Amino acid sequence: MSLPDWDRRNLLDTLPVATAAATPEPLPGDKRAWRAAADAVARARTPQARKQHAQALNRAVLQLVQASGAKTVGLYSPIGAETETRDLANTLLVQGIALAYPRLRADGSAMDFAAATGPSALQVRPRSRLLEPVGPVVAAADLDLVVIPCQAATPALVRLGHGGGYFDRWLPGVPDTVLRLGVVPAACIWPWQPVEAHDQALHLLCTENGLLRAG
Repeated sequence: MSLPDWDRRNLLDTLPVATAAATPEPLPGDKRAWRAAADAVARARTPQARKQHAQALNRAVLQLVQASGAKTVGLYSPIGAETETRDLANTLLVQGIALAYPRLRADGSAMDFAAATGPSALQVRPRSRLLEPVGPVVAAADLDLVVIPCQAATPALVRLGHGGGYFDRWLPGVPDTVLRLGVVPAACIWPWQPVEAHDQALHLLCTENGLLRAG
């Protein structure tokens, strides 16, 4: 959805720049090793640190929704040590914001976003740990903001995911008018390698310290 009255560039220019955290030792040699290092960082966070990140995400998304006039937001249901989104979802619902969540296609080849009335309406995918929506597919162009989990991200905001490639295949079809917000611990902003042609850059990151733009 186009939001012509929103000066996105003016807002982004006011945000701090993402800077790299200390890289893991020993330095990972491939994406699998970078993912393992990021997962270890995320799992080592204290409950208070996880809560702080969820609260920062809540504030960040509300700021973006209010600034842009967004009406439909894509969220994710966390797996593993990913930052929680349930409180954010409930806050958005109270404000009348429509929600959508990722859902794999029946053959598992690709991902769509589909409508959901809230996190409690998600259902477990058969033979999977994923929680998925059961509503109709929401076209990427009909989202105003999409919140995307990251295991790590570069200071240029190139995302490292779990390795399934679902977001990497979905994001090229998303109009640039849809704001892409990555969620990542500050300690996992790394110049990870190798960055390949299919790896996708985001517009913003949200760490436990708030919103960041590309350096």
